[in-house]
Amino acid sequence: MGSLSGGMRQRAAIAWAVVGKPRFVVLDEPTVGLDPQQRFRFRDIIAGLTDTTILLSTHLIDDVDAVCDRIVVMHEGKIRFAGLTDELKALDDPSAPGHTPLERAYVSLLPEEGRNR
Repeated sequence: MGSLSGGMRQRAAIAWAVVGKPRFVVLDEPTVGLDPQQRFRFRDIIAGLTDTTILLSTHLIDDVDAVCDRIVVMHEGKIRFAGLTDELKALDDPSAPGHTPLERAYVSLLPEEGRNR
């Protein structure tokens, strides 16, 4: 493993986490270090785990949008939102930074000082 690139190590870790189709998986920033094609493949793998609950911790909102149906937004240990991904999209704030309704809604939940972190 030590001789593999960061992306290859990340792919191996994802494979290890989902092999055997476990009932519950925790993934922390699983697509960091992956190129776009690998991120698409990750999304396909996660979507195929139909009998698995997946806790995905990430800042990459497009990954959340692609594979999650429920979302919890936390800031400094406090829950700012919990519900369906579509419910968060409905909170779209066009004045917030971001390119999609989900990104803008996510950013709008953060205090001003937390938006630049």
